[in-house]
Amino acid sequence: MAGTRPELIKVYPVYKAFQERSQTSISAGTDIKHQLEVKWISTGQHPDLLQDLYHFFDIKPDHEFTISKTEDPDLQLASLSSQIMTQASELFLREKPDLVIVQGDTLSAQQIGLAAFYQKIKVAHIEAGIRTNNIASPFPEELARRILSQISELNFAPSQTALINLEAEKVMHKKSSFNFYTGNTVVDALEYGKARITDGDFDWSEYKFARLAFYPDLEYDLIKILEKFKGKKIVLVTAHRRENIGKAHKNLAKAIHRLATESSQELEFIISVHKNPQAREAFEELQETVTKEGISNVRILDAINYPLFLRLMMASYCIVTDSGGIQEEAPYLGKPVLVFRNETERVEGIEAGLASLIGTEEHVVHGAILELVNDPAVYNSMIKEGLQPYGDGLAGARIADVSLLYLKKN
Repeated sequence: MAGTRPELIKVYPVYKAFQERSQTSISAGTDIKHQLEVKWISTGQHPDLLQDLYHFFDIKPDHEFTISKTEDPDLQLASLSSQIMTQASELFLREKPDLVIVQGDTLSAQQIGLAAFYQKIKVAHIEAGIRTNNIASPFPEELARRILSQISELNFAPSQTALINLEAEKVMHKKSSFNFYTGNTVVDALEYGKARITDGDFDWSEYKFARLAFYPDLEYDLIKILEKFKGKKIVLVTAHRRENIGKAHKNLAKAIHRLATESSQELEFIISVHKNPQAREAFEELQETVTKEGISNVRILDAINYPLFLRLMMASYCIVTDSGGIQEEAPYLGKPVLVFRNETERVEGIEAGLASLIGTEEHVVHGAILELVNDPAVYNSMIKEGLQPYGDGLAGARIADVSLLYLKKN
């Protein structure tokens, strides 16, 4: 199951591993063999943003939900929840799956998991056990992943810290589930993606364009732009978390404006903005400001397709983000990541010195970026060759094998 871009990227290695095993049989301990059948569900929140991923990973959803958007921001979560729950419940009644696999901490994962649980279908949870221990941050993800851990028969932890969290909760609440440390499937996907786009035969013609966020008729050939930027320091910025909408986003925009003005010959800012209108407001104001002032080293883009975003991360000097997935991807690519949040559940990167939790105050964000730009010792301390706290590229295979063994025995 996947409904968002990060979900699809992280579920793909598991889906691929199941597909590779789909011609084999699951032995039930008798002469009876059960053929493995794997189905992909898309919950349909942003179908347009998933098309490049379907093409890049060569997959097609077997079932795709239809989601109606509400214009009232106060009703968005409730409306999305009810639609996913209803369509998932109807699908499971028809298909009667033996196991439903969900990923991460999205609302779609939560509702798919609950729909399966209500019909007594076994649930497996990829990327289980990460915690901030603050139910309101990230919102509503912290609640979603806690619910999923409690209803899942199989919990696949991406890190030892996550496994410890699951084991502690198991003692308190749920003794019958199985918890496994597998590593994070994002590393599997990155290895696949990086190998593809660095292949000399990779065709960029379908992926190289990025659309300007507030000028929808204009596009950049971002591959050419990155060639032009060689020798400059590219600061890649993403910000979309609900708890950061408003003041925190305005702080980030102000810090970028100051830095772009102060370091116009050295820095290039590329900002990827979310589809959520509320998450775009501060950056629309920033766009108006840089246009009015003739600032040329800030580019604000709509969501960038996966292979192009991967290429952009590889070309970046550093990354500023409140995304959970990018906190995991940046260390693998050897890029220092400044975490634009007040707390993070991805503590492994922080503890390894590969990421820095900088909060959301303007002066702190400004200072953290400036320090990376001006102090080579600080910058180099955040790049540690061979140190990857989030996985070894084999998580997908482990998850598939454990799941199949579980189905064999249950």
